[in-house]
Amino acid sequence: MDTKSQPSQPLESKLVWGLPVRVFHWSLVVLLGISFYTGEFGDFDTIDYHMWAGYGLLTLVLFRLSFGFISRGNTRFSNFIRGPRAIRRYLNQPTETVGHNPMGALGIIALLLSVTVQFSSGLFVSDDIFVDGPLHHLVSDETSGLLRQVHAVNKWLLLALIAMHLIAIAVHEWRLGHRLLLPMLSGKKKVAPEVEADQHQFGRALICLGVAGIAAYLIVNKI
Repeated sequence: MDTKSQPSQPLESKLVWGLPVRVFHWSLVVLLGISFYTGEFGDFDTIDYHMWAGYGLLTLVLFRLSFGFISRGNTRFSNFIRGPRAIRRYLNQPTETVGHNPMGALGIIALLLSVTVQFSSGLFVSDDIFVDGPLHHLVSDETSGLLRQVHAVNKWLLLALIAMHLIAIAVHEWRLGHRLLLPMLSGKKKVAPEVEADQHQFGRALICLGVAGIAAYLIVNKI
């Protein structure tokens, strides 16, 4: 007896990225741009912007780390960070995911680590003329010099990771047909009807932002 296959259900546009994580993402883009430009092409008049961008990055990373543990849905670390098996399966057969795919999760971890190394090392460096990092007094001149080298080298590693991130987005968008860019702008994505919509989680985000801001202030001003 002939059987007809069931027609697939139409996709529905649902929220997959809440506003807090989207604000975090684009704020990170802006602050990294300011940090790189003022570090490479700035002068004494723009060094304050460079340092303020670093403090902003410190706050953003602290926010994302705390939000990644207490949030729900696609922004929670445990919901998108996967082990080697899941990564191998994805590499063998890339499939579109609602949130971050296993390889994307690795890229996020690498970016967060590199950004952390960049602003952390900057807190301890000195140009030996005008500007000292707020934590420069905690280390020896030798250690400060070493961290200055780390700051200079990691900058290029961070740029390489950003370039890889952009290339990966381009491959997914135009070769695999996986929509990544528009959902990070609008928050919405066409998904199967059974997929549960994400939430903005403003309350949790405000708590994390408050804690991150206080921690960043204490690190910069009180240590």
